[in-house]
Amino acid sequence: MKRIYSFIHSRVARRIFVLFVICALLPVCILALVSLQRVSAKLEKDSQERLRRAAKSAGMSIFGGLNLLQAELEFMPISSGEKTGKIPRQMVRPAGVKSFRNVTLVKSADNSKAIPGMPRIISPAERAHLDAGNALIYADADLGAGSPIHMATSMNRGLPQNGLLAGEINPEYLWTLVGYTLPPGVDICILGPSGKQLYATSPNTPPLASLVNTNQKRASTGQSGQQLVDDKYLLNSWSLFMKPAFLADSWTVVAYQSKLDALGPARSFITTFLLVVFLTLFVVIFLSSLLIRRSLVPLSILKDGARRLSSGDFHSRVEIDSGDEFEELALSFNDMTAQLGNQFNSLSEMGMLVQRILAAHDRDTIIDAVMSRFRNSVSCEWLGLSFTDENSNFQLLTAFNKGSGSTRSETVRFGSLLNEIDFESLQSAGKSLHVSAEQGFNPLLAPMVSEGAREFFLLPIIIKKRFLGILTIAYQSTPERIREELVRSRQIADEIAIALDNIRLIEELNLLNRGTIEVLANTVDAKSPWTAGHSKRVTRLALAIGKEMGLSTSDLELIQLAGLLHDMGKIGVPEYILDKPGRLTEDEYALIKKHPEKGAEILRPIMAYHGAIPIVAQHHEQYDGQGYPLGLACDEIVLGARILAVADVFDALNSDRPYRQGWEIGKVFSYLQEKAGSSFDPKVVKAFLKIDRAVYLESAADSRQGGHERAVSET
Repeated sequence: MKRIYSFIHSRVARRIFVLFVICALLPVCILALVSLQRVSAKLEKDSQERLRRAAKSAGMSIFGGLNLLQAELEFMPISSGEKTGKIPRQMVRPAGVKSFRNVTLVKSADNSKAIPGMPRIISPAERAHLDAGNALIYADADLGAGSPIHMATSMNRGLPQNGLLAGEINPEYLWTLVGYTLPPGVDICILGPSGKQLYATSPNTPPLASLVNTNQKRASTGQSGQQLVDDKYLLNSWSLFMKPAFLADSWTVVAYQSKLDALGPARSFITTFLLVVFLTLFVVIFLSSLLIRRSLVPLSILKDGARRLSSGDFHSRVEIDSGDEFEELALSFNDMTAQLGNQFNSLSEMGMLVQRILAAHDRDTIIDAVMSRFRNSVSCEWLGLSFTDENSNFQLLTAFNKGSGSTRSETVRFGSLLNEIDFESLQSAGKSLHVSAEQGFNPLLAPMVSEGAREFFLLPIIIKKRFLGILTIAYQSTPERIREELVRSRQIADEIAIALDNIRLIEELNLLNRGTIEVLANTVDAKSPWTAGHSKRVTRLALAIGKEMGLSTSDLELIQLAGLLHDMGKIGVPEYILDKPGRLTEDEYALIKKHPEKGAEILRPIMAYHGAIPIVAQHHEQYDGQGYPLGLACDEIVLGARILAVADVFDALNSDRPYRQGWEIGKVFSYLQEKAGSSFDPKVVKAFLKIDRAVYLESAADSRQGGHERAVSET
């Protein structure tokens, strides 16, 4: 559940969500705005056309009504005995509306006198218009609402010559006709020649006079429409030309409608559009959430897998069953994880193998390390490691085994010879040489060929242009990923070359160190002819005792170092004391007893000899604490010093001295056994008695030889 809703906090998910919303809503909004603009324009255009038609219909209704009024006057019955004045005859129209408020008969119209019931004198032009058979409409110049409107005609058959029939038009009759023509929602306003309002269908009529140019001249051939501009209303006017028919100024019929009403469908469209937008937004949010979750959950799983991978967990796998590219990506991710795990394990194993190789102090240790751990880094069926003889590049000592992973056969070792052609091939091969079973190197590869190996890859081990050996990996058939295996094999071969070179350097250093130590020991021993060879003989006996007691190689190396240098402090003892034939004085003996400490002081600046310093300093301590210089006892004395004490006393007693002859071996044995537990560690004496007699017999022979050399030198 946490993973499903985690997309809310994901930057990627938010970007996708915003993109979804923009891609969904932006086209909808643009389409809606364009549609709204076009719908609004269409509605306004249609409304203007509707208003134009309404204004025209209203104007035509008024014009038609005036024609009916003219006809009514012309056909109104008049008797011959009718006198001038108002007559009661007039029609009542449907809906009970009178067409004329009153009708006046004028039997003789004098152009110089006002006609009764008429607002003014008829002008000659008006008289001529009447005589032409037309009706005349006349009213005040400032015609407005409530102003009387008159119509006169001379065409009634009952009129005498120069007679007129005039009537005051009932405007309600005309406005009633106008009302029949109005479409729903449209209002009409009729303006007189001066722009004053004659009639309006709505009491809330906007100020239209300023919008209508009543003085604009129209074409004399008919009526004209005009679209007016206003912020709140849609307006359209139609001019009622009455000059030709009634010799009257034009009226203006204005049809108008509130923009809110006229564009109501557009508002409905906006409302519908907003609902569509909100519905679209909801659908987009819902669908995008589903799609984002469907995409983000696999991403989250892959992200967790990548985090585990970065922490070193190469065994974790991601499980995605989306059936799309994410599932393919998960499979690829798992393959990559497995490969990285294998490579990491190979590198780790190779690192441990390299450590063991570089830590080796001899070739056998390198062979054991390679044969036991090489396949943890490199996959091969047969593995061989050959080293050249120290004296010949053509003489090889080879070890090989067969196996895979941790399972392998017993390592077999054999010697073989390289011929010059094979040697030159290896020298010029570079990093590796691919050889089949039938392509040479028969003495080297024959044991592996006999077990079924067919494809061999030989990696020469070379450092500083010195050929040191061959690392061989073999297969029944060449694997697909041999290139990677050879890269790792080459790295291991290079480390083997470095290790072999290090071993050579260490051996040379050891030889140099051993030679230096022997020179120092010989220097000390040469100080007196009586002690010549003493340090070497003591060292040989001490090593034999240590081996008998099962000491480690490192402990034996310390004993060897201490044995050769144990009398280093005698350099500070005068020769006359070392060669004195008689008993030493107390001062002379005190000087002799300082040589262990003196030897330790001489060795202390040399860091490599620090392990031997306690043995040198304590080799004259006795097991019962009666020795010198510190009077240590039992286990307070290091084991190497206890061993060296026995070997030192044996050689001293068995050798000639200026103050006595050397003891027989049997007498020395008796003395050591007698002093075991007091002067010497009984365990050390017991071990000494068990060693091969040839060792101390050889020491005894050397001491006798030293005595013979002293006798010769003295003569």
